[in-house]
Amino acid sequence: MWGLVQVWGGSEAVLRSLSFALGVGSVALFWPAARRLTNRIAALLGLALVAVSPVLVYFSKELKQYSGDAFFAILVVWLAERLQERLSRARWLTLALVGLLALGFSHGAVFVLPAVLLVLWLESPRPQRFWVVGLGVLWGSAIIIFFLLVYRGQVAPELVAYWVSDYPDFSGPLPFLTWFVGAWGRYFHYFFRYFFASAWGWLWGVVFVAAGVVMLVREGPRRLLLYWGGPLLLTFAAATLHRYPFMGHYNGSRLLLFTAPWFYLIAAVGTAVFTRLWRQPQPRRWLAPALAALILVTSQPLALVQENLHPQANRQELKPLATYLQAHLRPGDRIYVYFHAIYPFKYYYRGNLTGVVWGKSCVETNLDLPPHNSGPPQRLWLVAAHFQDLAPLKQFAARLLGPHWREEALLTRHNAALFLFVRQDRATANLRKMPAKSPQSGTATPSGEKACAETPPPLSHYRHWPALPIAPLSFRQ
Repeated sequence: MWGLVQVWGGSEAVLRSLSFALGVGSVALFWPAARRLTNRIAALLGLALVAVSPVLVYFSKELKQYSGDAFFAILVVWLAERLQERLSRARWLTLALVGLLALGFSHGAVFVLPAVLLVLWLESPRPQRFWVVGLGVLWGSAIIIFFLLVYRGQVAPELVAYWVSDYPDFSGPLPFLTWFVGAWGRYFHYFFRYFFASAWGWLWGVVFVAAGVVMLVREGPRRLLLYWGGPLLLTFAAATLHRYPFMGHYNGSRLLLFTAPWFYLIAAVGTAVFTRLWRQPQPRRWLAPALAALILVTSQPLALVQENLHPQANRQELKPLATYLQAHLRPGDRIYVYFHAIYPFKYYYRGNLTGVVWGKSCVETNLDLPPHNSGPPQRLWLVAAHFQDLAPLKQFAARLLGPHWREEALLTRHNAALFLFVRQDRATANLRKMPAKSPQSGTATPSGEKACAETPPPLSHYRHWPALPIAPLSFRQ
């Protein structure tokens, strides 16, 4: 990405181009990989799911690494399947080099490569297994080097604390079972919710995946289950060590996007199983059209297309607010940027960033603004993005600024807000600090609710502004 920016500049099209290329590459590579693992019907159904999945489509437009997770998971498996068809030194070398490259693009490769090694060990003739051992030594050494030089330095304590609820709860059998079932529910919901109109439509994914698993266990190829389940098992092991979240809250299953291609393919295998109902004897043949009609009734193809063309999930329209701020900023004004809005604001804001106060966390309090040469600042702009609702964000602002600042104006776009606060005199501030005279007036102090949730608010919160035609750049972890 750095090289692309040096050659073609830092426009949105350039910044999105790598994710787009990896997304298109995932679709192109999925077909030959799926045909080596399943029959034509299941491969076609799997290709359709991968091609139109709003999750995969979204990340093929976002400035994040997740599109590379899916691409390299497919590429490595395709090369491994191709190698098993004809063993040669050139194909071993190609697989080895692509595995090393995957480690540089995808954190998920740490979980994908061991599963590929296991499949190669089980499927290779005994005389060829020394090649598998050599490949394992090479990839294992590379993982250790990457960990020491790259991964270890990228560990953020605030993210480790943030994902703590997505680590297994071993305090007892019931807490663990509750966590485990909830994790799998979030996983299925994340990848199948867009396909169905009903709030519980994602349960169709459970049905199809379960049927696919049973089919693969009975008739094979079972290695497809290893390509999907192996990385999941390793991710679970990492979660027990508090090193990687497992099927996390707030769309945290995006961190398992490297399992998505095979997850969809197994669901396609299960869907293809139900096509056999057409060949059942006459008394039971009605089950096939009845099931097909039920699926069609509960699906939402138009909403699926709309989400892919004009995505609402994770949308943050900070660009117009940054433009407005630049046009209305006065001499002596100060700017505070909410923690989750820092990176997009730095990209979209074209004014002078000197003196901008960058948020330290989403629970920061008691902001101390050093005075300018002309005295204490009288106006403060608060820029926010990536929040669940305005109410907790206003509570955050109250705790941050205290009673000496009054909200003068508020401008909102989808999942983004621009506040203008003005300083008020001490007498007015003391009136604001006085407790309410009756319980009906509400509490005198804001609640302790955090403005940190990742789930975007409903679209109804933003009806006053038209939606932009493109998905926003994202800089979140």
